[in-house]
Amino acid sequence: MTEFQIRTIIDSLEVKLRKLVMAHSDLKEQLKAAQKEKELLKKSLIEAERENHELQKKLNEQSKNFKKSDKFTKIVANNLKNAGNTAELKEKLDEYILEIEKCISQLSN
Repeated sequence: MTEFQIRTIIDSLEVKLRKLVMAHSDLKEQLKAAQKEKELLKKSLIEAERENHELQKKLNEQSKNFKKSDKFTKIVANNLKNAGNTAELKEKLDEYILEIEKCISQLSN
């Protein structure tokens, strides 16, 4: 092998090595960006899970309150059979119940 051939091979290897180093740097930057994105997504997931948990608690509370008001309405309906002008009284009680539920909802927020 001549000196010129050796020089050409070395130059070729040098170019390939520079490309490899540049590719390595690019991949390193992409990895850092992906790790940052991963951390942001983890934080978003934790926040979403926390919000989901809070909403689930509110839903459960509202469900319990609804069941209580439903039971109250049934009790009132059974007791109103003996009272005079039951339709008007029942309507009034339903209005009161709805108003109480609104107040409870506002207080729980």
